[in-house]
Amino acid sequence: MKRLLPLVLVASLATSLFAQDEISQAKSLIQNGQCAEAIAPLQKLYKSSFRKSSGEKATVMLTECYLREHNRDEAEKVSSRFLEYYVNTVYRERMELAHAIVMVEKGNVYEGVEAMHRILAYSKNPAARARTKDVVVQTLAASLLNADQLQALLEKYPVDKDVIGWMQLQIGRECQNVKRYRAARYWYKKVAASSDISEKLLSTAQRGIESLEGYGAGMPTVLVLAPLSGDFAEFGAAAIQGVILAHEQAGLAGKVNIRTADTRADASQALLRTQQAINQDSVIAVIGPIMSAPAATVGAWLGSNFQNIPMLTPTATDDGIAKMGPNIFQVNITMDNLAHKIADFATSCLNIKEFAVLSPLGDYGASMSQSFTQAVERRGGNVVAFRNYEEGRPDYKTEFDLLRDVRFKQLNRRRNLARGASDLDAINAKERKAYMADSTFDIPGIFIPATNPGDAGLMAGQVAFNKISGRLLGASGWYGRELLIQGKRLVDSSYFSVPALDMGGDNSDLKKFVSDFKERWGDEPGEDKVSGLSYDAANIVFSTIAKKPNSLTNSINNTAVFKGVYGDIKFKRGANTNTKIVTVNKGKFETVEGCPARK
Repeated sequence: MKRLLPLVLVASLATSLFAQDEISQAKSLIQNGQCAEAIAPLQKLYKSSFRKSSGEKATVMLTECYLREHNRDEAEKVSSRFLEYYVNTVYRERMELAHAIVMVEKGNVYEGVEAMHRILAYSKNPAARARTKDVVVQTLAASLLNADQLQALLEKYPVDKDVIGWMQLQIGRECQNVKRYRAARYWYKKVAASSDISEKLLSTAQRGIESLEGYGAGMPTVLVLAPLSGDFAEFGAAAIQGVILAHEQAGLAGKVNIRTADTRADASQALLRTQQAINQDSVIAVIGPIMSAPAATVGAWLGSNFQNIPMLTPTATDDGIAKMGPNIFQVNITMDNLAHKIADFATSCLNIKEFAVLSPLGDYGASMSQSFTQAVERRGGNVVAFRNYEEGRPDYKTEFDLLRDVRFKQLNRRRNLARGASDLDAINAKERKAYMADSTFDIPGIFIPATNPGDAGLMAGQVAFNKISGRLLGASGWYGRELLIQGKRLVDSSYFSVPALDMGGDNSDLKKFVSDFKERWGDEPGEDKVSGLSYDAANIVFSTIAKKPNSLTNSINNTAVFKGVYGDIKFKRGANTNTKIVTVNKGKFETVEGCPARK
């Protein structure tokens, strides 16, 4: 055993010396420009000694030789294995840069440049930073990234003044190439105003500014605001698809630029992106945001500061967004409009003046109930009873007992008035017990803003079961086959307001849109209507641009009707008011035109 140990050490030392000799020979070949000849000995060490220091060094040299010989697949395979195994290594920046170069050369330019920026963000090695910086600048100069990608990297990795300057310069070039002269001028000036940048960068930016002399603002831009990352990215992608399809069909490529911005479904991000775009570009219209909170924030800012720039939110339904300014438009129907429509119909056509409201818990129920109550009161009516309920429960006896009790007290006061009683609130206990036990209480109008047709049908049954009679009223949540299944005959002669875009029917415009969308994107648009409503918003903008008006905002406001894929769009003070009243007649939905004949 004692004699064996020295022999093992000698063998190990000999192997190590052999490996060092192989590395020295490979290094000499590489220095002489003979990378192809160095690959074979480096491969041998890579395979035999990958986990040893000699193999570690050989792997780095092998990867770089593969890159020089344009063997990208092998370079990618070896660098990926190395980076996965060697978490802490002095060669980490070197191999990450090699891997990033492979990504760029294989077409994954954004991911490759982003990886280079990560190296600049964490590395404290001056040589590694200098080498990475050189490669980044060379890659940027090759014009492989568009302006949006460059701006996204700029915001994510502000890591080096010179690199930031070259990125800003390249954004300017990309904008100039597509005739976005105002944006190009903005970026060139931003570089020129920077301190501590190289003379070469400064002189290049100044030449860019000089090259734009005599040019105006350049190509007009339509800004599209949508969540392209985060939980709502799917909706954002659908919105962008609708806008791009409309842009292509309008034949505006090279005439009107589309600039997309990721709001992340966040109000502050949406406002920041809008402010950046308007400062940098010749923005003439905004499509989006698609979520209500960001739409309200951006709408308030644009409505106060840029009334010449119309903003059309395709899908936001919160009330009041369109009231932010004369240039703010909501393509989707708001809950306020739906509530006002059914309240107006009930008071004007059905001559109902007293209502009970049964409101489901949640934002939708609260908003609809509040809007309905206000609309009724403005029309001389009165909500005499109000109760919240939780959707999905099998029994609502407590809620209906409270409702019956409120109604009994109202009716009791009227009886006392008729009798000439001095105490109008005096209650005969026996009479109350009989009424509460057996009487059917009549409330002329019963408004239930259920969120879905099934629940609306179930609540119709609960109204009847708890001995309350009256005209059932609802909103868009009622419209669906489940209402007929759950409500049966009890929902006959009920009335509810529905957005015209929900009515469907034989709509040739919708069929054509679905066909065109599938041909362009390989799939049908979603049932959530985000793509279709965004397509409509874009078409409103593009068709208005085609008229060459003095003011896009005024032109949109002065147009009575716009054709949409789901039906006509009719703006009144910025809100789409195209709603319908629907009733159920013998188990079938019917659209009500005007007031029904009195029976």
